[in-house]
Amino acid sequence: MRTEPGISRRLNSLAAAALTVIIGSGAFVLPSRLKAEDPIDRLALLYKECRYFELRDTLSEMKANPSLALDFFRGATANIFNRLDAAIISLLRYLDGASPNSPLPLTKEAWGLLADSYRRSGQYRKSAEAQRLILSRFEAELDAFEKDNRRNQDVIWSSLADVPAPTIEMSRGSIIQLENRHFPVRIKDRVFYCVYDTGANLSVLYQSAANELGLALHGPGIKIQSGTGKWIDGRMAVVPEMRLGEAIVRNAVFLVLPDDYFHVWHVRAGVERRGIIGVPILTAFKELTETRDGRLLIPARPSPRSVQNMGFYGFMPIVEVLHRGARLSFSLDTGSSATFLHPPFFRRYRGEIEARSKLRTITMGGVGDARAVKIHILDEFAFKAGGMDIALKKIEVHTEVTHSSTKLLFGTLGLDILGQCSQMTFNFESMSFVLE
Repeated sequence: MRTEPGISRRLNSLAAAALTVIIGSGAFVLPSRLKAEDPIDRLALLYKECRYFELRDTLSEMKANPSLALDFFRGATANIFNRLDAAIISLLRYLDGASPNSPLPLTKEAWGLLADSYRRSGQYRKSAEAQRLILSRFEAELDAFEKDNRRNQDVIWSSLADVPAPTIEMSRGSIIQLENRHFPVRIKDRVFYCVYDTGANLSVLYQSAANELGLALHGPGIKIQSGTGKWIDGRMAVVPEMRLGEAIVRNAVFLVLPDDYFHVWHVRAGVERRGIIGVPILTAFKELTETRDGRLLIPARPSPRSVQNMGFYGFMPIVEVLHRGARLSFSLDTGSSATFLHPPFFRRYRGEIEARSKLRTITMGGVGDARAVKIHILDEFAFKAGGMDIALKKIEVHTEVTHSSTKLLFGTLGLDILGQCSQMTFNFESMSFVLE
C-alpha cells in the first residue's frame, strides 16, 4: 500500500515509544430505552461517550438525587479525576447495593473501574483479584479480546501483588536540563537516559539495561498493546530505588522489553535512550513542567490550581479541548510528536472534512510495528486547551480505529502544542493542565 510522501509517521518518532495497557471494562451497555429527561440516562450517555467533563459538572448538580446508580457515577467520576480513595468507596457502595439474584446493570463496569482504581493506587493484589472476579462472574458476557485482556492484567498485577506502591522523596525541587528531551536516571551505580511519556501507561526499561542492573523479572511473560494496536511480549520488574534530579523514587514498576523493539535513539554521540518514564511514576511526582527551552521542572510540592481540566482514561491523561463550542476529551501524549484527530472527530465533522481534504494513506509507527492508516489532513485545527488558544497546521484526521482510546476519544494532543507556548504544566493533584 502506497504511503503519501512527507506525511509518513516515522518509526523513530517519540510516538513509537507509546505503550498502553488496555483497561476499559468492555462495551458499556446503556439502558435499552434512553429517556432524555431521565437524569440517570443522561449520566449514562455522557459516560459512554467519554464526555467526562460534562459528566462531572452534571453530576455535581444532582447531590439530592437518592438513586443508587449515582454511587456508580460518583465512583466513575472520582476515578477519572484521580480521587482514588473516593472512587473505591463509591464503587464498593454501589456493588454492595446489589442482591445476589438481581445484579445491578452496571455491576461489571463497576468492577472494572474498581480494578483500575486499585491498580492506580498501587493495590496490585486487589486489582488482580477484581480482574479474576470479572473473568469468573461475567465470562458469558466477555468477547475473546476482553477475556485475553483481563487474563493478561491478572498476570501483570498478580506478579506484583507483594510490591508496595511507588513513593517519591523530595526535600527540594529539581530543575533538569533536558538533552534532546532526555534526562539521566540513576539506578544503583549506573546512569541511564530516559524520556518521559504521558502516553505510556507503564514505565519501560530496555532488556539490556535490566540485565546490567541484574533486576529480577516478576511473573510469566505478558502481552502489552502498542500504539498501533499490535500485542508485544514483555516481563515486569521493580526498581527498589532510583534517582531523578533531587527525587528518590522507590518501588518503581517497569515493563522490560527487548531492545530491538525500539528504534535506536541517540541522546548525544555515544549515548542512547535506555528507558521511558511513564504515567505511574509521573503522577507520583504530583506536578511537572516542561519548558520550550528544554528544561523539566519538578517542584517539591505542587502548586494549588483552581482549574480541573485534566482527567484519566485508565492511566492515560485526558484534557478538555474546546472546539467550536463543543467540549471534547483528548488524550495527552508527550510521546507523540504531533497532535492528531481520532475517528469520533472524523464522524462528527465528516462532511466538512471530506469537503476540505482528500483521503490518503500514511504509515503509523508503534513499538515493534507499523501499519497503514487512512487519513485526511486539515490545513488548520483551531481549539482551546490549557487556558490557551491554539491553531495547528496540517493536522491528521484518522478515519480508522488504531487503538482503544482512538475509538472513544476525539484526538491526541502531542508535543507540537509546546511550540505555541513557553511551558506546559501537568498537576496531578489538582488535575490541571496549564499552558503558559
